[in-house]
Amino acid sequence: MPGCESTAEHKAPKHRGLNEYYRFCFDHAREYNNAWDFFSGMSGKEVQDHMMNSVYGDRPTWQYGVGGEGHAEDILRDKIHRSYHGSEGKEDSPRNGGNRGFSVAQNTPEFEAMALMGLEPPVTLEGIKARYKALAKKHHPDLNMGCEKSEELLKHINMAYTILKLAYKQFEQLPER
Repeated sequence: MPGCESTAEHKAPKHRGLNEYYRFCFDHAREYNNAWDFFSGMSGKEVQDHMMNSVYGDRPTWQYGVGGEGHAEDILRDKIHRSYHGSEGKEDSPRNGGNRGFSVAQNTPEFEAMALMGLEPPVTLEGIKARYKALAKKHHPDLNMGCEKSEELLKHINMAYTILKLAYKQFEQLPER
């Protein structure tokens, strides 16, 4: 900053790309970062899309195609429900008044997150939160005398909790469960 005598050792982002930085002294970097809004100029939909993409590590995703049988979302939801509940027909699906808990297909980030947290589908948001709290207490660095293995596990648990929480919120927004 003009007139500042301190050394400019601290980076502050120039824009959302996060690949170019200004250099400031500590106090000016803090001031700049507090005033800077990453989501400034984005619509609510763009913010939500950015958050969902970041949950999956900004990897590309795509919708499943369906050849005239119905909506892919409905078919997938029914397949997932049947795979976990052993139901042969749609009469027991969540769409038709069956269990309304959140369940996921295998080999997905949500499934891996549930496995890491020791949860089995269907789960509720309250169940996810309760399990997270128990695991966070168990693996907290203060209780484990700085054990690096517990610290790493806690980082993975935090990530898993974030994935499940966001996935559950998306699940709740689906029409007619």
